[in-house]
Amino acid sequence: MPITGKSLGDAARQFRDHLNSVLARTVTQRPLVLTVANNRAMLAFRAQGGLLDSAELKTKYGGVRLVIGHTCDAVVIDGEWRLRTIGYMYHIIPVDQNEPLLRWEYVREWPDDTARWCRHHLQGSIECRIGRYAIILNDIHLPTGWVTIEEVLRFCIVDLGVSPLAPDWHDILEKSYQQFKTTFTLPGEV
Repeated sequence: MPITGKSLGDAARQFRDHLNSVLARTVTQRPLVLTVANNRAMLAFRAQGGLLDSAELKTKYGGVRLVIGHTCDAVVIDGEWRLRTIGYMYHIIPVDQNEPLLRWEYVREWPDDTARWCRHHLQGSIECRIGRYAIILNDIHLPTGWVTIEEVLRFCIVDLGVSPLAPDWHDILEKSYQQFKTTFTLPGEV
């Protein structure tokens, strides 16, 4: 059963509250802010004035900024608003840089009829070598499949060495992931 509510805002608030609970017990107490406009709901860290912002994390390699952006809409079925993901972006940006080192992104629909890149993809400011050629990961759309916020948070803790905020962080992420797979989505949607 996906997340449903009496309105788009109601359903999106449930999703926001769930994600903020997971974030606050794993890597940051900074809450995601919900903005609802034009039949869209966006969850993101926000600065004063509403600009997109990030949460700073301390890794074993130095500071990074975590950017989360999750955009949803909803369809009305049997009088309930059913939340659907339109797109997401999860960026890891070293604090001394402007460009994301890694960015996991998804869009439900391509921006135009000529786009054919992988809609679930990984990009970043990393140089990759193919023989004598060097390409930047930002120049391609490396396919990933659906990437959940739980897996990005796990990456931050396990691989980047961010100190978890709770000793049972693994169980928190596992429970949240299972909710995503079994409660928040319909079979075949992901």
